[in-house]
Amino acid sequence: MASILDGATARMSFAGDGGKTGATFERAVLGDGTPVVIKHVTPADWAMIVSGGVSHLDRLWRAGVFSRVPASIDHTMIALEPDRDGLIIVMQDVSKHVLAEGRILSREENRRVLEALDEMYREFWEEKLPGCPLDQHFAVFTPALTGRLSDLGSPIPPLMRRGWEMFADVAPADVGRVMSFLLDDPAPLVKQLDKQPKTLTHGDVRLHNLGLSADRVVLLDWELAGNAPPAVDFAWYLVISASRIAATREDVIADFREVSGDRFDSRALELSVIAALFFLGWNKALDIVENPDPAIRVQERADLDWWVARVRAALETWSPM
Repeated sequence: MASILDGATARMSFAGDGGKTGATFERAVLGDGTPVVIKHVTPADWAMIVSGGVSHLDRLWRAGVFSRVPASIDHTMIALEPDRDGLIIVMQDVSKHVLAEGRILSREENRRVLEALDEMYREFWEEKLPGCPLDQHFAVFTPALTGRLSDLGSPIPPLMRRGWEMFADVAPADVGRVMSFLLDDPAPLVKQLDKQPKTLTHGDVRLHNLGLSADRVVLLDWELAGNAPPAVDFAWYLVISASRIAATREDVIADFREVSGDRFDSRALELSVIAALFFLGWNKALDIVENPDPAIRVQERADLDWWVARVRAALETWSPM
């Protein structure tokens, strides 16, 4: 089978963040002179393991979904090809646009990100699409899966285990019990979120996966893309990126609400707040206890307190227990 990589030159491996999840990377130049990044996804990749060896991204690609992603979003993907028992993702090299580590977004830049995402949500609103199901998305964060990932050599599974052990010492007991319950079985929360209006979501919106060009928002790493309420994307983005946005969390939530218009779903946001702490509570605990920078420890303590208050408010209307 012909490959877009036939005739490619200057192929060179480089270290990417995929080492944490089982992927490897190359840079190359296509025959037409286009510089690209090649991502090799193997059966040992987290996304492939959680899906039982099926690439949901490949299914979305074959269904033509990415040809409909609004022009305000640059998904960067040029081709997806089978590679032995895995997958090759060929992407435009957009490294000059990717946000540098530590880069702070202004409120206006952040709103630009929210507006681009909302265009995608509107395009696919309440369509049934192939993609990573919510139950598999949530499974990525459970001990049942991370225990199966130990052979990857990734540092993340042992950090997650240690972080959740610390969570009981830094978080109130009532919230700790809810997180422990969901780590054993997130199905009750997934079921509630599945009842809310859904659309195509990216699944891993965070500043590490974002870039800004003159007129587009660059969005990388679509392996967890699927059907979910937009609030799931937003709450994950907020919990992992808020410290690098020059606006309060309340301002960012207000912008999300305004951009969403009549599609804003307060119920989905309440549930997604619980999900966000389920996704990243372990990391908050690690930073509070072990981060060598005292300023970050203080910042993360305040951040966890904010999330605990929001989760408690959400639990007043629904609890998995």
